[in-house]
Parts: sequence; structure tokens; C-alpha cells
Amino acid sequence: MWPGRESTLNKKDVVRGRVEHIDIARGISIALVALFHSDLAFFIPAVVEPMSVFRMPLFLVLSGVFFSWSRPPGEFLLKKADALLKPYFFVLFIAWIFYYVSDGEAWLWKLKGMFYGNGITIQWEWVTLWFLTHLFALYASSYVLFYFLRFDRLGRGFQLLVLLLFMIAGIFLLDVFWYKPLHVFGRIIELPGLPFSTDIILISSCYFILGSILRRNIVAFKPDFRVLLVATIVFVLIAIFTDATVNLNDRIYTDPVYAFVGAAAGIYGVLALSWWCAQVNWLRAFFLQLGKASLFIMIFHVIIGYWVYTLLSENVVDKPSLVFIAVVAFIFSVLLPLVVKRIVERNTLLSLVFFPLKSNRQLRHALRVHRRAKAYAVVQK
Repeated sequence: MWPGRESTLNKKDVVRGRVEHIDIARGISIALVALFHSDLAFFIPAVVEPMSVFRMPLFLVLSGVFFSWSRPPGEFLLKKADALLKPYFFVLFIAWIFYYVSDGEAWLWKLKGMFYGNGITIQWEWVTLWFLTHLFALYASSYVLFYFLRFDRLGRGFQLLVLLLFMIAGIFLLDVFWYKPLHVFGRIIELPGLPFSTDIILISSCYFILGSILRRNIVAFKPDFRVLLVATIVFVLIAIFTDATVNLNDRIYTDPVYAFVGAAAGIYGVLALSWWCAQVNWLRAFFLQLGKASLFIMIFHVIIGYWVYTLLSENVVDKPSLVFIAVVAFIFSVLLPLVVKRIVERNTLLSLVFFPLKSNRQLRHALRVHRRAKAYAVVQK
């Protein structure tokens, strides 16, 4: 590590209670993602659609808060692949086997789509897994920026200027690879974006790196009612009077200035809500659980919500009943992944797949037993 480079937080900044609101914000964030993909969103579009301007930026900012570039390149990439790509490929490969056995159609294209790794090439029930591959690419590109190009040594003003240029360039390039005809060996194909959605990485890295730059402010966050009031008014005005929309998976980023301001206002509001939730025991416990299970909610909420809604809404036609069923399906889509997480934690094989190897209890225990046995054998000799 180069002299002066330090990407981790001071221990005093990460004591329990100082970062709980960030984990709670993660829980709120993943719940909003599940809400957006639920059938309930069709019944309350006026509530769900305006939140698009901060839903994904919030997730990216929170992901960037604890970004660290202190490890060597190989170790860093292996760690991120272990945490993000391993569960991605496992889940989609199992799904691919199921689809192949059940219908056998387009099996090769689905396999290619898995490795292409963006939301258009993934089977729709698992569409949210595109974020895992993109997050891996985002970590890798940010690592290059900080580790090799020494981005952290720039002054704050220059850092923000670079991010502004990223955002401008990213918006101009947003649809360059989006279903544009490409001539390859005499054939015309349409690119559904780039692999791992790297065509949107300039925009997403802007929010991700902002989270890294502002980590101390976010960790030490305490809401100011006056700022919150202004943020709320600004967000409402943007939602009512502009067409600002952010949907990076569909390459939509309209009214970029208003979208960015709306994202900032929405993120401040969620952080304030998270801080207040941390003061109420049952809310704190609930959203902390959602935050810890964010990977499982991201992976499974779409298919769970779809099947619950489909099962309960059969032969139901009146709107009030359908709304109630949509609420129930949404709740199940958020809560059942907690059960899946608990099952995985209790299963040695599944825990090796879904959790990073270094954080796996069974593996750590096995390694300790192995080291003790090896040390004992040395002593006996």
C-alpha cells in the first residue's frame, strides 16, 4: 500500500451505534427495491415511481461507504468475486438447469445471457441479479481509480470535478450500446448494453465514489430538521413538476440535474429515517435484519412476490382484494428471504456458496481444527 493511503475508517468511527443507521438504511433501501418490483407498484405508481430518482443512487452510495482499496489487486478481485459473483452464478446456473429440464428451449442463449450478466440477458424472474455483476465491475473500476491512479490524493474539489465529468460523459454515452445495430462477420446484432452493464459504469461510479468520499459524514450522520424539511420540499417539487427518472437497468436517466438533486434529497431523507429508526428498538431490529439479508432479498424477492401474487390472485377481479393480495405478496417477498438466509446459515454447503469464504463459520472452524492438528503433529515430532 502506498504511503498515506488509508481507506478504512478510524475505529472510533465504527463503534456500534455509529454505523447502525447505515445498516438500517440498507434495509430500507432493499425494501424499496422489492416494492418497485412488486405488483403493489402497479396500484400505487404515484408513490413508487418518484422514488426511482434515489432508490438506485441510495444503494450505490451505501455500497461505496465502506469501499476499501488497501488489499493487493489479486486478493481484492478474488474477495469481490467470492462475495458477488459466486452466489450470482450459482443461483442462475441452478435456474438454468431447471429451465432446460422443463422446456429445453433457447438453452444456449440463456447460458450466454448468464455470462453476459446484465438485466436484459438474465431470465426476468432473476433480473435483479444484474446488480451483482455490475457491482463487481464497479468495485473493480473504482479500485483501479484509487489504487493505481491515486484518486484519493486529489483535493476534494478536483475529486468532485472528476465525478461531474463522469456523470456528463455517462449520460451522453448512456444509449450508445443500448440495442444499437452492430455488424459482425456480415451479420447484424443488437447489443443489449455491455457485459456486466459496464456501459452505465460512469454514472453508477459517480454515486458509488461519492459514498466513499463522504463516508465520514455519512457515518457521523445526525439529521437536521431544517435540512430535512428543505430536502422533502425539493423532492416533492421535483416529483411533481419534472420528468426526472432513474432506471439504470433500462438505461433511463432523464432530467439529469433534477434527478441528481432529487437523489441527494431522497438519500438525506432515508438517512434521517434510518437514524430515527435506530432510536426505536423494534424498528431498529427489523431493518437491521433486512439490511443483513439484503443479498437474499435482492436474489429472491421477485420470484417469491410473483408466485405468491399469482397463487392468491387466481379468479380474483375486484381491485380492493387485488391490492390487499399485492400487499401480502410484497410482505412475503421481503420476509421469506430472511427464512432462506437462516436455512443457508445452518447448511454447510449452501453457506459456502452464498457467504464469503472468510466469513464462513464452518470453514473457519475447519481451518482452526486443521491448524491445531498440524501444530500437534509438529510437537509430536
